[in-house]
Amino acid sequence: MIDINNFPEKIFIEKSSFEYPLTRSILKKLDHVPFEVIENIQVLEADLAMSRDPVGKGKRYLLLTRQKGDFVKPCPCTPQYLGCNYYIINLDLNCPLDCSYCILQQYLASPIVTVHVNTDKLWVQLDSFLQQNRRPLRIGTGELGDSLVLDHLTGRSRELIRYFRQKRSALFELKTKTVNIKNVMDTEPAENIIIAWSLNAGKIAQTEEKGAPPVEDRLQAAKEVIKKGYRVAFHFDPIIRFSGWEDGYAEIVEKMLKKIPASKIAWISLGSLRFPKGLKTVIAERFPDSRIIYEEFIQGMDGKVRYFLPLRMELYEKITGFIRGRVGKKIPLYFCMESKKVWKKVFKKEPESKERIESYLSLLPGCRRL
Repeated sequence: MIDINNFPEKIFIEKSSFEYPLTRSILKKLDHVPFEVIENIQVLEADLAMSRDPVGKGKRYLLLTRQKGDFVKPCPCTPQYLGCNYYIINLDLNCPLDCSYCILQQYLASPIVTVHVNTDKLWVQLDSFLQQNRRPLRIGTGELGDSLVLDHLTGRSRELIRYFRQKRSALFELKTKTVNIKNVMDTEPAENIIIAWSLNAGKIAQTEEKGAPPVEDRLQAAKEVIKKGYRVAFHFDPIIRFSGWEDGYAEIVEKMLKKIPASKIAWISLGSLRFPKGLKTVIAERFPDSRIIYEEFIQGMDGKVRYFLPLRMELYEKITGFIRGRVGKKIPLYFCMESKKVWKKVFKKEPESKERIESYLSLLPGCRRL
């Protein structure tokens, strides 16, 4: 397992970001790590591009810079598939974990683990966004980088939880594969704060999620934050076919529902393995022992490579069956980037719109569900 306490090997700081409080705080915590102030990030990226493995090398470095665009954006679900009106906060990019299937290996322009230090801009943007969107909604971090893997350095979770505790119309979610929950445990919870974990079958977690803790450790961390007073969520994404997958996913669902009370689970999402065509070459080169790209795939409506529809249906029907067979409809389930056809076939109901899904998932405990 990658030891997050030994990350990074070196820190790069954009010159205009040097005086920010978060920069100073991180440098103090990492006073044993060499750092370099740079004028031009592109020069660093060009140097990395000459490496045999730019992605792997980028995961050993930490870049402190400013977010020059918007922190808050709609989750980039393609229009050909049904979204859920989720919003994302892009604070950090990339992470030192190294999952074979990670789309960020190709999706982001830079492979460097990046922290945006100008959080003063974040709060202004969040205030404006929530003022314009007064309906109940879901918003979270973890789309372009793990929410908690760097939390011991940034303290993001404390600040975000304290902020959203006062914004009860929004359900705020921190998504992670780690057990780096110290700051979460030291912060007062609220019913609208969700701590979420990505889960997978034990074999996939062991072979394809390099640096991430075992799923049993993630479930134990979820149990601990529940004791503190938080609710949790889980994301089975990507669901991956392998020899014995049915038993593998049945086992992790059994462990999850045995350890975590259904009443404390805000939602569970399901999404099968999917990736841009170009990522197949990256995975083959960086993870030559991985077999996940050698299955029956098609090109989906969004251009991404996906399992053949009957194979996806089988995955979803089995896993939702494992969950519903234990707890019925007590836990809201939803699909990430799937068609209405899949929703109707598996759940026997076709959502009217992404707004309807948003409404279904945004209800607080005790409210009537679909």
